[in-house]
Amino acid sequence: MFALVDVNNMYVSCERVFRPSLIGRPVVVLSNNDGACIARSNEAKDLGVKMAQPWFQVRHLEREAGLIALSANFELYGDMSSRMMSLVGQYAPRQEVYSIDESFLDFEGVPADLDKIGRDMRARVLQWTGLPTSVGFGPPRPWPSWPTTSPRWPTANPAPMPGNMPRVCNLGAVPRAELEQMFQATDVSHVWGIGRRTTARLNEGGIRNVLDLVHADITTLRRQFSVVIEKTVLELRGTSCLDVDDERPPSSR
Repeated sequence: MFALVDVNNMYVSCERVFRPSLIGRPVVVLSNNDGACIARSNEAKDLGVKMAQPWFQVRHLEREAGLIALSANFELYGDMSSRMMSLVGQYAPRQEVYSIDESFLDFEGVPADLDKIGRDMRARVLQWTGLPTSVGFGPPRPWPSWPTTSPRWPTANPAPMPGNMPRVCNLGAVPRAELEQMFQATDVSHVWGIGRRTTARLNEGGIRNVLDLVHADITTLRRQFSVVIEKTVLELRGTSCLDVDDERPPSSR
């Protein structure tokens, strides 16, 4: 059983820890040269601001909708990430820090209530760092990423959470028939490891949702893409192929 812990809107959330007046307001964080939006609050997303959208294209929203733009502070974000990763790493025997705001945890052999662990983990990270997180559990590694990016599951844990933050979701407890309904309702872009370019190519081949990917021909996918896509499909079918890497990668910031 894997978990993916993901900080919600990482860069914006870090800024809000030290500037609480930004909470509830539309905020974007700009790239090094202030040229593009590299992080957006939910309020900014609701205004239609796109990821990596040039700042000049949305600058008019400063005046029209109160959009706030901040220059990136990568040193701050890296420090906050290290604190969060250290906290969540205490909950499982093995951890892989996948990116500045994402961490995989391997709960194999841990006899515990995963829903409770997820709630405790989120509450602790919020209390100790101020960062809101999402936690998704699932048997194969690609599954847990879905609740962190599209957390509108009918079977998500109903326990109330602070504000409007996504809930902890344990996909391992979902019956297969219901899970396949989720597969069909979930865009293929929500699968861990599938980016925008791969999504576009899959869409061109008629693969638009996760169920399409599960039923796709593996040999064809490997020939057109890579062995990584092949392993991802096998994971979605229930065959474990991907492992957690204990070693923390070097910082890119």
